[in-house]
Amino acid sequence: MYRKQVYLIVHILCLVFFNISCSDNSLQSSSNSDQYVIYGCTDVASVNFDSSATENDGSCVYCGLDTSFTSIQKGTAGYDIARSNDCSFLISGISGNKTILVKVNESGEELWNKKLDGVPGNHWAKSVKQTRDNGFIIGANQNTIIKTDSLGELEWFSKLPYTINHFVEDVIETEDGDFIAVGGVGGDPIGGHNQKGQAFILRISNGGNVQWVKRYGILDSPNDSFWGVVQANDGGFVIAGEKLQSRNFEFYDHFWIMKVDQNGNMLWSHELGGNLWDEAKDIVRLPDDSYVVVGKKSLSTSNLNMWAIRVSSDGEILWNTHHGNNNYETGQSVSLSKNEDIIAVAGYSRTSSGASFNYRIWGLDVNNGKLLWDKVHGGAQEDEAYGIATGYDDGYMVVGKSYSFGNDRVNWLVKTNSVGAISN
Repeated sequence: MYRKQVYLIVHILCLVFFNISCSDNSLQSSSNSDQYVIYGCTDVASVNFDSSATENDGSCVYCGLDTSFTSIQKGTAGYDIARSNDCSFLISGISGNKTILVKVNESGEELWNKKLDGVPGNHWAKSVKQTRDNGFIIGANQNTIIKTDSLGELEWFSKLPYTINHFVEDVIETEDGDFIAVGGVGGDPIGGHNQKGQAFILRISNGGNVQWVKRYGILDSPNDSFWGVVQANDGGFVIAGEKLQSRNFEFYDHFWIMKVDQNGNMLWSHELGGNLWDEAKDIVRLPDDSYVVVGKKSLSTSNLNMWAIRVSSDGEILWNTHHGNNNYETGQSVSLSKNEDIIAVAGYSRTSSGASFNYRIWGLDVNNGKLLWDKVHGGAQEDEAYGIATGYDDGYMVVGKSYSFGNDRVNWLVKTNSVGAISN
């Protein structure tokens, strides 16, 4: 009876003075002393570190399962993949003209999937990022931005209030809890509207209210577009995209890198390439506040290479490289390796103009852009990789669409080792 009374008093003290729950499982007394301990995971390197625990109970969970595999996931395409904070990954894509989210563990096993039918209209999740509240922010293409909780349940959505479609390609959370979205304005290139054809960047609050929008590029033309965005250390934003360089129906695009301030005003811009089709598709920020931007470079009308450029925070080009095999290679997504020494690029390539595309993954040296390795994965039909995330081990998770596996187009997930190979 005495021990029960003591436990009750200590339980009340915990709640009143320390605001912690001292349950029967977490608070235990030693029979040899009056000290009370809270059992839990005390290792800060684990994913379930408990800052209130005073003694380790062996419950620590660690990520980094060393594995590689391929698997078919829900949906008809995976457009992006983001690493979550609990040894898992979130794949965003499309199923039946609606956004689909699929959460998988390190082995590619589905933990849950959500089809966001509650958002009206057609939408498909071109990008996904985890937010500080452990939910997810999704760039869902046709005028649509979606916010979910950690389980993929809809919290809010924003349908952008413009008569011309604003195709949302990427969304990130800002340091102060708002969101920045980028993309391109669609519509017929001939006549009628002063927003058509431009790339846009806009800022929305948590809840979906537009604070401001800025548009760049040539008016009333085939699309300029921004495809990826990151926040800079100074609070501004660096954006990757493509910019039209002619309006006289001899259209060609340039590989476009732009930095804007916190209000979307341009600070510097690079428009790189020749008189063909060049395009920047994704961007990653490095620890020194420099950036690597990846996409494609046209060497001729039939020969495109994967293109990668590293720029400093003030826009100086640090290195500029392209890689290919004399046909068609394009980089679609980029990620920094676990050790921060390799730039991993996912995209697709083919061996000849009549051949099918396959997933392709390149590894570049961060310091100079030198090609370290590249690997091809896929079957006899069309397979295109769109998203890449660095694994908890030294490998990479890659998603896209595939016609080589299954009866129709599928959402194909590839997990590689540290050199882009499937080792099992």
